[in-house]
Amino acid sequence: MTKDQLRPRLCVISKGPNGYGFHLHGEKGKTGQFIRLVEASSPAEGAGLKAGDRVVHVNGDNVEQDSHQQVVQKIKAVANETRLLVVDKETDALLKSMGLECKEEYIHGIPDQEKGAEQLPEPEDPAPAAELNQADSVSQTSSDKGSTETSRELRPRLCCIQKGSNGYGFNLHSEKSKTGQYIRAVDPDSPAEQSGLLPQDRIIEVNGMSVDGKQHADVVTAIKNGGMETTLLVVDPETDEFFKKCKISPTVAHLTGPLPQPIVNGEADQKANGNVSAPVTPTSAPSSNSSSSPSTPTTPAREAASHAEEQLPGDVETKFTELGLDLSTSAAAAKEKVRSKRLSKKAPQMDWSRKNELFSNL
Repeated sequence: MTKDQLRPRLCVISKGPNGYGFHLHGEKGKTGQFIRLVEASSPAEGAGLKAGDRVVHVNGDNVEQDSHQQVVQKIKAVANETRLLVVDKETDALLKSMGLECKEEYIHGIPDQEKGAEQLPEPEDPAPAAELNQADSVSQTSSDKGSTETSRELRPRLCCIQKGSNGYGFNLHSEKSKTGQYIRAVDPDSPAEQSGLLPQDRIIEVNGMSVDGKQHADVVTAIKNGGMETTLLVVDPETDEFFKKCKISPTVAHLTGPLPQPIVNGEADQKANGNVSAPVTPTSAPSSNSSSSPSTPTTPAREAASHAEEQLPGDVETKFTELGLDLSTSAAAAKEKVRSKRLSKKAPQMDWSRKNELFSNL
């Protein structure tokens, strides 16, 4: 194929009795979603879709930075028909070498480099950068960085996996230092990989049921109960950390709905709003009542000692005795009480002799 023949293609596909007839997937080390397989005699093949094509637009929306699940949902959003603007590898490389953004208008032919420069002034923006002063450069860099960070929304993903001849094609495990069940590995070209499942994903729901706090064996059983198909709501490590900061557990509502906002420090938030009338921690003067908490006796003891600075050591001890404080006994009792509370809150120790049960190939 000559350079003049390279151009994007607009594939308008009508859904048949067996669907559209193509498989969508992401590739490691590459951004975007690609056509992995086009079924013979399918609507996709009839529309000109080819294996290896990269999807640029879905029904008029640019999806180059969208996740696998977001692209799937945009395809499903229009019933019985979808419009895909795609490029093959050669056309994709040509557009990038010319500094051109893939557009639907190029399906009739890609303009030459000089025309492209006239039509697309955006690539020329860096040229006058020397004219910017240092403050302008910093501002522009910060703006570009912000737009890059916000281009990817931290959302959970819903992976619908059909069991193949070798199972689902992923390995489930739990980690000693973390709560929850994680994807340890995803087999290449497996149903799990095609669904968008990734290593290090944490499982939130299995077939609509929350598995937070569930044991490894319980999660494996829930997956197997789905029969030949399982649906996993998962989050990658970055998304997991985001929702933990928001103190909210991800749900299917967060696939497309509004995202929560991270919770800031309560005390700092109060000060920012000028509300400092209700401090979080008590700062009142210490009381001589020794029954409020185990650590309370040390405060009146110091107070008593400050009043007894001019007294002899024997008088100091007498003063403490009159207050009813036996420091050595109280401190030991308080320490033991705190230690007992901590032990009672600890989770039961894991029996690591059964560690082999925490890894399952599915």
